[in-house]
Amino acid sequence: MVDPVYNLNISYKNYDEKTVAEEFVSNIFKDILNSSEDNPLFEEGTLLKKSNTEKWFKEMINAEYSKSITKHSLKPLVNTLVKSFGNNIR
Repeated sequence: MVDPVYNLNISYKNYDEKTVAEEFVSNIFKDILNSSEDNPLFEEGTLLKKSNTEKWFKEMINAEYSKSITKHSLKPLVNTLVKSFGNNIR
């Protein structure tokens, strides 16, 4: 996984185009899943409000789910991104 922005000791030499594209697509899909949780159409009919712990856990599940989907179901999108990188990265 690509380290957070605030980590200044990052070496990107070990990442290839495919890994970067997978992380990019995974993060976008994770954001979509997390934002859908706030949509009234997806609210559950519970009597108790969600705790912060439950929200964080759900976000972690969404992050792992998006990684899995990216590696298995979103390969065409990842491949398109890798092709669009072309020789611009090197």
